[in-house]
Amino acid sequence: MITDLSIRNFALIENSELTFSSGLNILSGETGAGKSILIEALSVLLGNRASLEQIRTGMNEASVSATITLDNNQDIYNFLENQNITIENDELILRRHLLSSGKSRSFINGTQVTSKELSFIASILFDFHGQHEGIGLLRKESHILYLDKYLELTDKVNECSLIWKKINNIQNELTQINTIDENIDKRIELLKYEIEEIETTEFIEGEDEELAIKIKRLSNMEKVMTLGAEIQALLGGNGDGAVNATKIAKNQLSQLSELDALFEKDAATLEDIYYKLEDFYSEFSHKISSVQYDQASLDELIERSESIEKIKRKYGGNYNNVMKYLEKAKNELAGIDHQSERKDELNQELQKAINEYKNIAFEISAIRNEKKIILEDKIKNELQGLGMSDAVFEIKIEQEKTENSLFEYKMFSNGIDKVEYLISPNKGEPVKPLTKIASGGELSRIILSLKSILGKDDSVKTMIFDEIDVGIGGKVALYVSNKIKELSKEKQIICITHLPQIAAGGDKNFLIHKESDNTRTISFIKELDKTGKIDEIARMLSGTITDASRLHAMELLNNSEKQ
Repeated sequence: MITDLSIRNFALIENSELTFSSGLNILSGETGAGKSILIEALSVLLGNRASLEQIRTGMNEASVSATITLDNNQDIYNFLENQNITIENDELILRRHLLSSGKSRSFINGTQVTSKELSFIASILFDFHGQHEGIGLLRKESHILYLDKYLELTDKVNECSLIWKKINNIQNELTQINTIDENIDKRIELLKYEIEEIETTEFIEGEDEELAIKIKRLSNMEKVMTLGAEIQALLGGNGDGAVNATKIAKNQLSQLSELDALFEKDAATLEDIYYKLEDFYSEFSHKISSVQYDQASLDELIERSESIEKIKRKYGGNYNNVMKYLEKAKNELAGIDHQSERKDELNQELQKAINEYKNIAFEISAIRNEKKIILEDKIKNELQGLGMSDAVFEIKIEQEKTENSLFEYKMFSNGIDKVEYLISPNKGEPVKPLTKIASGGELSRIILSLKSILGKDDSVKTMIFDEIDVGIGGKVALYVSNKIKELSKEKQIICITHLPQIAAGGDKNFLIHKESDNTRTISFIKELDKTGKIDEIARMLSGTITDASRLHAMELLNNSEKQ
């Protein structure tokens, strides 16, 4: 529900502030005063297309803002929560700015949003009558929802929806199994090959690191033997080797110490060095003789290492990942063995669910076809009261055939039916969808009759009527007035009217008028007190305000207040 509306520099409106009632809000004034501009501003605020022409001449920007009470509408709460928009005090503050650059900016509670997001809010809370795209009942997909609610089929439809979801879930699982089945033999062959390849390798944790160390050592053996031989030659116990040379020097230094005691200590030191060197040479020669270069062993180690590296590259890069892959492959292979059994189970479940769906869907369809005439007759009576005595209203219910061997009709969550409301406003014309109704006045009255019967419990909280009174008067005008007043007890109504009968029922009345000087024209909107309301109704009755027209206006007001 709209509580407050502010309009700045929008077309002829320079600056207007309005506070609406929760009931019936009437907008009236002379032809051309700017009544439809206010409705146009509202539609722009709620996401409809904007244009540069809507910005007041000489201004760089136009703006429209409104405070909306939500009545804890959960759909909007969920939507705004997903947009990270906070709701306070169950209210929304909507703003839209139109810029002279041709762009526009939209805001919900201070957060910038798209016009599409505003349109979503509008589709839930508002019906614009006179602008087809804003009317929920003109959307064909909503017709079946209204019909089912009227026929009290909601519980059965919910039951049908649960079965329909179950069928979809089963079919999705079967699709996955069938997709696997198409390549199942190849997949089994691949899994078995991979499992065998990993297990045959007998990869041991840490083995790759140990192999690297062994390969490095064996790869250097030839060089070790060459260097060892060279060292042996340099030390050699015979000939010119260091060991023999040290032995000769030791013997000579021993003789020198006998000639001169000064060299006794040196002789002892060199003798110690000689024996240590001789021991080192003996041990070193033994080590070198034990070193052997074995190309066959090296080749075997390299081959083993390459096998392990291949496994690592294919299945995860390290021992732990290879083992995880092996476990996963074994589990998948085991699972495939159970797919055939599961497929049989699912086909049985699917057939059972489709049989359940058939029963409930045919039951719902039978009720719709049997009882739709009740709603058709009720709406025809409403249309007659609204001055459309020749109107024909039909509810078309049909099904769509399929080639599915399981069920002959296309299945929807709410059953097998497609529902559409058709109407012929005038005698001799074929029935057509509601969207094909050319006259805005006729369409408004049709929607009014539908809403008065079907729309009391829907999410729409505000209905905006423009030109609903075109081409009517007398008893029809009074009937329309009473119907709008009755509907305003359930919904907030904002209505532009030229009919005094409708204006008399207003909980709040606003007068829109134009004033001009030598440079510009401005449309003003003011809320009327009781005296102003009487004068405006008097003007609507006779074109001028006279004592007689005032008396007639007061009579209309008194009759309206008694209802």
